[in-house]
Amino acid sequence: MAIQIFAGESARKEIQHQGLLPERIKLMVGASGGPKWLMLSRLDQYICEHFLPKAPQPMSLIGSSVGAWRMACYAQNDPLGAFKEFEALYMDQQYSRPMSPQAITVFVEKVLKALFNDDRAREIVNNENRKLHVVAVRNRKLLNSQHGFMQGVSLAAAATGNLISPKIVEALYPRVLISQQGSFEPYSNKPETIELSVENLRQSLTASGAIPVVLEPSKIIGGKDRLHWDGGMVDYHFSGPFNADDGLVFYPHFFPKLIPGWFDKALPWRKIKAKNYSNVVMITPSKKFISNLPFGKIPDRKDFVDMSDHDREVYWHKVLVATDKLVEEFHEIMEKDGGASVVQPIERIL
Repeated sequence: MAIQIFAGESARKEIQHQGLLPERIKLMVGASGGPKWLMLSRLDQYICEHFLPKAPQPMSLIGSSVGAWRMACYAQNDPLGAFKEFEALYMDQQYSRPMSPQAITVFVEKVLKALFNDDRAREIVNNENRKLHVVAVRNRKLLNSQHGFMQGVSLAAAATGNLISPKIVEALYPRVLISQQGSFEPYSNKPETIELSVENLRQSLTASGAIPVVLEPSKIIGGKDRLHWDGGMVDYHFSGPFNADDGLVFYPHFFPKLIPGWFDKALPWRKIKAKNYSNVVMITPSKKFISNLPFGKIPDRKDFVDMSDHDREVYWHKVLVATDKLVEEFHEIMEKDGGASVVQPIERIL
């Protein structure tokens, strides 16, 4: 199969009994991943057009980095149109070599202004049915600098501390959640919060995707006078647990693997606990499907370095066309039995 469904213990039992019901979803999650999100673009379009309209209940949306951008598209009045525009804008990236943080930031601002102008930002901020939560981190006062050297020192300290505990990363880069009325619904414990507004939505989305040294950070109106960075540093793929005990957590993911934090990518022993994902339903492309893509992989940031703009665009377009198969299979599975016959234990990818 091209697509797979994984679920935690309680979610799997529910799906095996009655299928995946959209009206049971309380929270939707979007992971960090840069260009990896293209694996989900066509699936996102299907979900917002055909799947989530069957879910009239209020739902929280949480994301870091590009996952936050995706969730912000879901929170608009016309999410399908937003996703189509996002895909087109994202595909049209061209940079002089070597790429600079300033050039990438210019592109980010261009996309954000197009996708989330003031009218659309107002839709998102006032959407009571799809409540957006954007994850970022901020600098401590003594490390509050855009200078490359200071960024390097901060990152080195965080990476070293992460070998001991991810809590050290959070101590150096405190998690910041930007949301309607400072909500922290997706979390069991309250992090630092900033109230989402029309004025700070684009700042928040810029910050959430601002990889240190790669992009420029931003300050956020309503927050502390600090530079804010990529939320994936603490919530790369989200380690849970999620505050959705009376419903399901719906998590379309671009790869059948989960990595808690950005600094955990090189630490194979750092894993997410199965008990934290008991009510999570994850939709992912299969490893076999990915192996049959051009170059046998999904898009990633290295494509900007390893390929010319033309070759990268051709490759990404082939990937997008291939992912239409994910949409077809997801539709067939939902029509058949809501995933009851194919759902697998989430422990297989933790």
